Amino acid sequence: MAILFIEIKSINILVLTHEKNMKFHFEILIGDRYEATDYLSDDEVHQSLLKMQKQDILKAETGDEYWEDVPDELFELLKTSVKAKNYDFTMARGHLWLNIEIPIGNEPNS
Repeated sequence: MAILFIEIKSINILVLTHEKNMKFHFEILIGDRYEATDYLSDDEVHQSLLKMQKQDILKAETGDEYWEDVPDELFELLKTSVKAKNYDFTMARGHLWLNIEIPIGNEPNS
């Protein structure tokens, strides 16, 4: 089994080549920042994620890696993956905890 070395803006990630996706956990501010909500419909969450800006992300985690300032490349991969609606989330007080698998690497889709 080979190991693929991926660099996302000076952050190094090792990924087994047979894995095409990496699991990420994001904490994101969502909705009105001054009137925090505990609930939005799935469609409202999706629309908010599509409009999200990089500064809305409080942190990102995967395995042993942790970022408070998400690299631009990872943010673009996140935005692309959100469009596919392949995520789950929980929400409380205007914070969204997003679990998502993001395609990493240059392997073609099977």
